[in-house]
Amino acid sequence: MLTKQDLINIFSVAREEQLPFVVVGIEAEGIKEAIVVPSESFDAKEQFYLNTYSDDLVHVMNSKVRIFNVIATGAEGIPYIFSDFVMEG
Repeated sequence: MLTKQDLINIFSVAREEQLPFVVVGIEAEGIKEAIVVPSESFDAKEQFYLNTYSDDLVHVMNSKVRIFNVIATGAEGIPYIFSDFVMEG
């Protein structure tokens, strides 16, 4: 299971390796979606997720919403957000 620290680590890797995207997989009431965060939004989005999700990446206002995966990638890696592969920082 991913944690808030994993989220922090993935954003750090993206910055260090100058990757263009962090892709955040969100599941809401059984429906999965991907949010593609471009590098220019890393700081704001990371802070948003840290403020809005618990340590185990469940939304603080709606327990039916959770982050199920986070990857740092180029455009070619975006589809992997829906795979069984989970990146951990």
